Amino acid sequence: MRKIIAGIAILASIVSGAQETNYKVVPVISSNPTAGTGAGLSGSMMYTVDDSSPSQAIVTGQYTDTDSYSAFVVNKMFFNDDHWQSNSVLIYLFNNSSFSIDLPVDLPIYGDTIEPHFEVTVYGAFEQLLYRPIEHWYVGGHIFYLSQSFKATDEEGALFLIRNGITDSNRGGFGGVVSYDTRSDTEKFYPVDATLVNLNVNAFPSFLGSGESFYNVMINARLYIPGWSQGDVFATQFFGQYCSENTPDGALSALGARNILRGFPIGKYKTRYLSALQGEYRYTLGESRFRFVLFGGYARLDGGSKGTEYGNRDRDNGNYYSGGTGVHYVLSKEYGLDYRIDVALSSDSEVSVYAMINQAF
Repeated sequence: MRKIIAGIAILASIVSGAQETNYKVVPVISSNPTAGTGAGLSGSMMYTVDDSSPSQAIVTGQYTDTDSYSAFVVNKMFFNDDHWQSNSVLIYLFNNSSFSIDLPVDLPIYGDTIEPHFEVTVYGAFEQLLYRPIEHWYVGGHIFYLSQSFKATDEEGALFLIRNGITDSNRGGFGGVVSYDTRSDTEKFYPVDATLVNLNVNAFPSFLGSGESFYNVMINARLYIPGWSQGDVFATQFFGQYCSENTPDGALSALGARNILRGFPIGKYKTRYLSALQGEYRYTLGESRFRFVLFGGYARLDGGSKGTEYGNRDRDNGNYYSGGTGVHYVLSKEYGLDYRIDVALSSDSEVSVYAMINQAF
């Protein structure tokens, strides 16, 4: 805990020296039981196209003490007076995964739990284009491609991969989107009084690389309510992802992904059906650039997975909770751009730390 506090103090001192510019470079840290503790850099560039809302490009790279590393490129662009928006993502990830899981009763030789170790390599690309036919409403679609490979580094890791039917996969897909967005052009990155709802239907046909065709439906609904003082916000989010029968393990709904319940390592808990609700109060300290945040959330996982002859993820069905606190520093008052340091505690009694640009949701 002392190391976490010292790290937060150092990061806060670095960020607090930032000037009001369109370019930001900040340290990134993370700590969780799956990937270990890591550090890196994240660069953000704010820009505008014609008379549209501000756009943002982000480049992030990170290395962790488990000899894992990752790189992300994200570009969110508004153009043609906000009638169009484009969201682009490139991902590279190499992760030495390790976590404790409870064992079913049919494997007594290992005791009650195992700690599987395995390597995961991921390449991904995503492009979404949305059009606004009437005020607040967007419609559009997206295409994406993902390559995942897995390699066990011990006997327990091999057992985990086999029992969950986790194999290498290369798959492409496409989807349709309907979005309702009342955020003003000054609220895109720090909404105060707004609603944002996205409904996605995604298909992964076998001819684009999947062993069997599958699909999923995702809903991401956010409500932002002004708080007790000027600049304060109570933010809430409902997120649901519901997958079809043939969904492979790598595409199942996962806790931790997309900041759904901070505190849970991505990949530890997965099932076909995930429903999550979380809330966050963002308190602005007077006229300063600092905000303090309290957050908490609940998720329900159901449906298990497709499964294999060796087993499946039915054990992950159940209720999960997490909560925590954070310190945010306003990098840009003009754009509402924050640098956040969040510490989360999960219902597994595990602590995770996040330091990055932009809000969790």
